[in-house]
Amino acid sequence: MTNKKTLKEILAAYDRQIRKDMGFWIKYRPSRWGDLLPEKYIRPLLTFIKTKGGKKFVLIFAFLLSLVFVGVIPTLNFIWSNIFRIWWILLIIPLVYWTLAITSVYSKVLVQVFFDFSRAVLRELK
Repeated sequence: MTNKKTLKEILAAYDRQIRKDMGFWIKYRPSRWGDLLPEKYIRPLLTFIKTKGGKKFVLIFAFLLSLVFVGVIPTLNFIWSNIFRIWWILLIIPLVYWTLAITSVYSKVLVQVFFDFSRAVLRELK
């Protein structure tokens, strides 16, 4: 019997926590953010939104705000969290390029010197 009561108490505690958290999200949902404004600003804001230009402004503002939160902020977060990796890429690509360029130039010169030297040695052996 005590195990059942303990289980009921645990479930009741979880239920209270869930209700408390959901109450917070319901109380402060975006449709209620107007309640956070002072009363003297709500009426002019609502009359502005009811006009055609106001509706267009609200839609464009919501679109731009969503683009910022969906696109710009995660991109900046990605760049900031990977800045050192990006820095390594910006450092390694030129280093690899110049290493390949210098290696190819000097290897070509060394091959030409080796062939000229071997031709000279073979002429002397004839």
